[in-house]
Amino acid sequence: MPDSDFDGLAETMLEGILQLFLFGAVTLGVLALAAATGVWLIVRRVRRSGVLRRRIDRGASRMRSFSTDPSSRELAKLRLQLENSTDATRRSLSAAGSQGYTVGDLSATAEDLTRAEAVLCERISLAEREPNKALRADLAKGISTQVNSLCELSAQLRRTLLEIHQVSGNSQLERATSRLSLEIGALQTWSAAYGTGTRRA
Repeated sequence: MPDSDFDGLAETMLEGILQLFLFGAVTLGVLALAAATGVWLIVRRVRRSGVLRRRIDRGASRMRSFSTDPSSRELAKLRLQLENSTDATRRSLSAAGSQGYTVGDLSATAEDLTRAEAVLCERISLAEREPNKALRADLAKGISTQVNSLCELSAQLRRTLLEIHQVSGNSQLERATSRLSLEIGALQTWSAAYGTGTRRA
């Protein structure tokens, strides 16, 4: 084979290899950009979605509640206790609102409790990142008192909502019973007036 033909073939192969390499690099770049965009969108959605963020935090707290370190375990349990209490309060308020009950200033009180929850969750996060075990244990004790106090306030709010629900429910039940009694009385009157006369005929 002449040297010119060999050089041409080598040059063609080199160009092909370079094109393949360039194509592969572009493909990898596009895939990396798509992956980075996807991760960014997911992170952005999680940050904007309170529900998703709470679920992720709750999952992480459940994992930490099995930690071998007592203070870390206690802090994780406090976070779960706090989240369960405030979630129950949200559900109670939502149920009262959907049924049209008048809750007065309880909604504003629930918002105050939610803000207090956020403050305590931030304190728990700071305590969880504390490297000194003794200090972390002291922080957990102090936060435990505050969490228990807030959970008790939330329970009192839910108790009040249940009492409102019970009073409203009793009122509706009394109205329904009264209406039913009137209907039964009217039916008995009609039966006595017309049913007996029909049998006589």
